[in-house]
Amino acid sequence: MSMLTKPSGAFPTSLIYITVGTLVAVWMGVSMYFYYPESDFGRFLLIGTLASAIAILIIGLLLGQIGRAARHAELPPEEVTQVVATTDETAASNPPAIAPAAPQAHHPSANGRVPVTTNEDRISR
Repeated sequence: MSMLTKPSGAFPTSLIYITVGTLVAVWMGVSMYFYYPESDFGRFLLIGTLASAIAILIIGLLLGQIGRAARHAELPPEEVTQVVATTDETAASNPPAIAPAAPQAHHPSANGRVPVTTNEDRISR
């Protein structure tokens, strides 16, 4: 039954997106304040990274909302859940029967006699 009620991975994913987006945005802001680049390419990289961090943050926020809204749609219908729960309870109350192991029969050699092993045979092996 746990298979039918497994929550989606949207929450951990959105938490990672929000954390990474926020940290990168904060460090880009600190970098812009203390070490504003003098070249056009440096400004391009700084502002591009800041915009990417804000985009990742927004995606994380939206992904959390989407995952929360989709949680209901991921679960099976009530009828199926009840049937599976009943089946699991029935299976748990009636465990399968386990047959005892058969005793080992003594198998004689091909000529009908039991082979005799001497100490010399054991040593030569």
